Amino acid sequence: MHDIRYSPSTRGNAPRRKPHAFRMHVFTTPVPRGGRTVSEAGPFAAKGSSLNQTKEDIMVIASKAGARGWRGELQRILVQHNERHADREKGVSHRTREARALGLFRCFRLLHQLGYRINPTALGGRHVKALVRYWTAESTAAMDGVPSANARQGPLSAAYIQQQLSHLRVFARWIGKPGLVLSAERYVNDRALVTRRYAATRDKSWSGNTVDIHAVLRQVGEIDEYVGLQLHLMLAFGLRRKEAVMFCPSVAEVPAHALPLQYQGTEIFLSFLRVRRGTKGGRLRYVAVRTPFQLEALELARRFIRHESGHIGRPGLTLKQSLDRFSYVMRTVGVSKRSLGVTAHGLRHQFAADLYFELTHVHPPVRGGAPWLDPETRRLAYLEVARQLGHNRPQISGAYLGAATGRTISSPANEGDHHARHS
Repeated sequence: MHDIRYSPSTRGNAPRRKPHAFRMHVFTTPVPRGGRTVSEAGPFAAKGSSLNQTKEDIMVIASKAGARGWRGELQRILVQHNERHADREKGVSHRTREARALGLFRCFRLLHQLGYRINPTALGGRHVKALVRYWTAESTAAMDGVPSANARQGPLSAAYIQQQLSHLRVFARWIGKPGLVLSAERYVNDRALVTRRYAATRDKSWSGNTVDIHAVLRQVGEIDEYVGLQLHLMLAFGLRRKEAVMFCPSVAEVPAHALPLQYQGTEIFLSFLRVRRGTKGGRLRYVAVRTPFQLEALELARRFIRHESGHIGRPGLTLKQSLDRFSYVMRTVGVSKRSLGVTAHGLRHQFAADLYFELTHVHPPVRGGAPWLDPETRRLAYLEVARQLGHNRPQISGAYLGAATGRTISSPANEGDHHARHS
């Protein structure tokens, strides 16, 4: 391996003033310079509009003036409820708490920008409808007191709208108004504006976008060998970024006979990777060890750790610093939609497509795979891909593999070039 040395990021190490209570409970994550703005995924998206705000702007505004007025009321509600799961008697992650808080602040600030000067506990059905009509860029002519100049130029994504309604739905329960927030379809004339499409329509894998996978892996390894190893594991086992950084190789591999009796696939694969640290919701999953590349990546990871329970994040860095370092290296080598047309998460798509091909011997639908594949074989393959990605429903695989119908037929002869192009 390369003997790489670098000066680790100092973000998070500088002394800070004691934060205001609103920042402590709501916005605890600093925003990097040049980071994404709310306009890329939020309600303040119209360029040149007075509604255009960055995430950093919102966080600063939220902590100003002692959080008085509607901000103070929202703060108190968040402090009281935000750590609890929406449906179960358990806590939620920091990421969920921050997403809820930021989403709710955006919603109420937008309502004020649109002319609704309300306190959070006064949230009503017409306010939710006004938000949805703004997000979908539908006409504001019928909205009481709302100037048409505040209309959006185009709709936001259905996924974003559904997420914000989910935050509002949880909030409505907090203030004693369960059932206030209806399904998104009830607020629009065109259901397509709020219908999420789980099936991928574009191949997001690296090879599907003509990226030389191994060349990028080498380039990353020359900059930071730890991040290079994390990418190897993401490709080999379909890990998410956080899962890769927190991966502990010495305790990960388990023989098939040691898995729970009800677990499927133990009769096909000899061993599995146990993945739990860093997963969403702490959900345990098992990923089959089935290729020499996976064995090589696993052995490489074992050589990196300094002690039996060690992980493959760079020693001396916190989890956040390790994640920041990963993102920095990705930007440095151009792994982004703007530069290479892919993100690091595209390796998870790569893993899903490769596993599907191994199970069915045809490409997935998103790559134009043959629709004549037996429906039951396809269903079982989708289920196995979903399971190894950490999901339980085969429909989730559609987000990686595409819809099972409506694709161009590919000849079986054309499917055989898969390994030649991706080996």
